[in-house]
Amino acid sequence: MKAMIIVNNGLEECEALITYDLLYRAGIQTDLIGFTQEILSSHNVCFKAHKLIDDIDPSDYDCLILPGGMPGTKNLESDERVQKLIDLFVQSDRYIAAICAAPSILIHKGLLKNERFVCFPGFESGLTPAQEKAYKDGKFITGKGLGAAFEFSYEIIKALLDEKTAKEVLARIQY
Repeated sequence: MKAMIIVNNGLEECEALITYDLLYRAGIQTDLIGFTQEILSSHNVCFKAHKLIDDIDPSDYDCLILPGGMPGTKNLESDERVQKLIDLFVQSDRYIAAICAAPSILIHKGLLKNERFVCFPGFESGLTPAQEKAYKDGKFITGKGLGAAFEFSYEIIKALLDEKTAKEVLARIQY
């Protein structure tokens, strides 16, 4: 299994990096895919992408992960390459995971339904989200925000591998 996390300026860095860390611990090859090589988060944390979005082959990946944060979510949503990736993953029935404000991108595309997703409060766009910290509905996995990053990652690992591995990863980090 292979996952990509789209990282861009203005993202919530911990939503991306905690998810990366836990997937890595589960043995899922995960790449940080950037618009640029150096990324500056919404909290002025600078880190590097593994690959650039224009240099990847999307067919190599089983899961597309969108971290939240502001203005990171708006930057993701306004980028045509991200929109095309979402469309490609939907058409090919692969996993899309979004946390915090990022599920709003999927809402705006009409991909999420009432009570079958979660997001950061205020980004529901008139829908009524579920109450869990993280929620999986078919090929969509959503998380409420940074405080739900562990549950969000657990759902991704469970979907891509299995529940036993997801539980083992959380146990190893003393969650």
